[in-house]
Amino acid sequence: MTPYRYQELLYLVVPVLLGLEFFLCAKEEKKGREETPLGSYVLDFFGFLFTALVPAIFIFTIWAVETKAFPLQDLTLARLDRYGVLFLFLGSWWQVHMLGALRARRLAAAESGKWHLWAPYLGLGIFISLLILWVSPFHMKWASLAWFLLVFGALRLSKAKPKTIVRVLWVLTAFFFVAENIAFIFMETVV
Repeated sequence: MTPYRYQELLYLVVPVLLGLEFFLCAKEEKKGREETPLGSYVLDFFGFLFTALVPAIFIFTIWAVETKAFPLQDLTLARLDRYGVLFLFLGSWWQVHMLGALRARRLAAAESGKWHLWAPYLGLGIFISLLILWVSPFHMKWASLAWFLLVFGALRLSKAKPKTIVRVLWVLTAFFFVAENIAFIFMETVV
């Protein structure tokens, strides 16, 4: 396997942690209720999606492309691999923002300290900035790192309320999700 494949596998920390955050939110949703609300089922579904299904598809695709296990489907697997690399591997920006939004929502109800939210957000932001963009042109890893620090600084210094933090992080999640899909479509048509 090429070295960047190991880098991709290391990246799977982000979707697994996001899946665990979905599970924690589902547990919080169920707490103190006799009947299980529909929202907790949805949260559990996304927890399974990010904790099990996303890594399984990612690992299967890497294995299938590297071993040439399906020679008649190599074009399809190559496209799935490229989309997986962009959407999942490079898509960690939207996943970190989503994790932050879910965590802020959950911690607002628990009235936990601010660092319970910001330590994972900054830690994962630094992790993906250095992991994904370690050989990027135009100092992109430093721009990515500065982005996470800027979002943290703006929300922390403005003393934003938990609901505002949740909204801002959901908007950033949607923005990066759409931007990365547009980038994928552009790269798929041009390259």
